[in-house]
Amino acid sequence: MGGVNIYCGSFVGEDKSGTKFETVLSEVAANDGSANTKKIILGIMESINDADDHILISAEDAKELIFPLTEYLQRLRDDISAFDMRQYCAIDLLKGCEVVVEEKEPIALVW
Repeated sequence: MGGVNIYCGSFVGEDKSGTKFETVLSEVAANDGSANTKKIILGIMESINDADDHILISAEDAKELIFPLTEYLQRLRDDISAFDMRQYCAIDLLKGCEVVVEEKEPIALVW
């Protein structure tokens, strides 16, 4: 898969900001104790197998990811001194999840 872009309603992420989304979601699942978060992320990861050029994260699932993504992004900022691609992805993925609350559109990860 090449670069991945993040879209949600009126929100368009930075160019190829979603490229590390699989890493980010795996790390969120590993660090969040919630069974619901792990279930959502597993569903997202499984949808990759059937995808041609994009996957969708439902508005309901995206809303549930706001808190774990916020915690993950804070841990990244605390743990690493230099900006890395995981932060780039987490920032736009979180913003997409926040837009979901207002616009009720799914998040599209497009490659």
